[in-house]
Amino acid sequence: MPIWEIVVLSLYGLVVLATFLNHFALTAVLKRTLFFKPAAEPVEDREVPLVSIIVPAKDEEATIAQCLESLLGQDYPNLEIFVVDDRSDDRTAEIVRSFVERDERIHLEQVTELPPGWTGKTHALDQCQRRATGEYLLFVDADTRLQSSCVRVTVNEAIASDAAMVSMMPSMDSRTFWERVIQPVAGWCLMLLFPLPKINDPEQLDYGFANGQYILVRRDAYDQIGGHEAVKDKFVEDIHLGRRIRRAGLGLRVALGPELLTVRMYPSLSAILRGWSRIFYSAVDGRPGKMYGLLSLLSIFSGLSYVMLIGCGTLALLGYSCPFLWTMLGLGAAHQLFQSALAARVYGLSHSDRRYLVFRILAVGAMYVIGYRTIKMCKTGEVTWRGTTYGKELDQTSATA
Repeated sequence: MPIWEIVVLSLYGLVVLATFLNHFALTAVLKRTLFFKPAAEPVEDREVPLVSIIVPAKDEEATIAQCLESLLGQDYPNLEIFVVDDRSDDRTAEIVRSFVERDERIHLEQVTELPPGWTGKTHALDQCQRRATGEYLLFVDADTRLQSSCVRVTVNEAIASDAAMVSMMPSMDSRTFWERVIQPVAGWCLMLLFPLPKINDPEQLDYGFANGQYILVRRDAYDQIGGHEAVKDKFVEDIHLGRRIRRAGLGLRVALGPELLTVRMYPSLSAILRGWSRIFYSAVDGRPGKMYGLLSLLSIFSGLSYVMLIGCGTLALLGYSCPFLWTMLGLGAAHQLFQSALAARVYGLSHSDRRYLVFRILAVGAMYVIGYRTIKMCKTGEVTWRGTTYGKELDQTSATA
């Protein structure tokens, strides 16, 4: 066997071995990962801090009612709920008003314009938090649904651990084919950039993180780090809020909570590609090098197995036969087996449907598209989101979302 074949087989064999060893690495990570579970015990008859829930909503007529129903169903006894309608063109405000009439704890705020220098969500949240009176602020996205003990569990965690901020990763409510295929893989890639054990390690100053779908923050800590005004120009403000909490030396706790929090992020393929590109743009700090690194890992540990199986399999079907070809095909099959088994474990963490693992090659392809778009954003500094296009200087122009 020629030297080059031995070198290629050895290198690819190391990749396959590393993929197998990733199972043990995942087990070690999960042992150090914080999980939130529903609390079955009854609410204690004691005074609890007021929690001000703030829900930003822009054109959320399809989701806001379910979100508010889940908030009203919380077993936490001391809540006030604010919904800020951010320039919606649909029935969002009308739906919220029907809830205001039902329950005096719900309040509707409306934003009619976006000042220069702000992103839409940060401005809406900043305006609304000014009316909140709670000891804790809870920022919740309009496309989320909370299990009845969700607020109680996270407030108890904040008090018990003396955490200034508590955030949570949800389960995905995936209904369409593309959601079920892409969402688990995209979420997995994001967690490669922000491993939860490092996020919860106060010594890791560069790993501050929060998930904007659910952020509970103590009011005094929020004011100390400058609130949303301090991150007013950020497209994904949650990550930057988490970093500011960490770098201020305040307690930060981020957990997996698939049984407590459910979210439907993006209902269509175009929305998935657009939304995750925006998320990764902020996650890599607008630096394309980080995205290139992530795509390289994706290529080595996921894409390469498909190349080997398809390439070597095609050559075998065409009649080519040699020890090198069959060895590479065997390694490709082992690589795919190990990677699929690893992905199945990750899918389970977010309660995703494992049957869609067979279409994972499409998810890998989608991640390349997301990566390309992210790198393009890094180079141009231009992001379009929710009907507004933001340039490098955050000059807003209307656009089609």
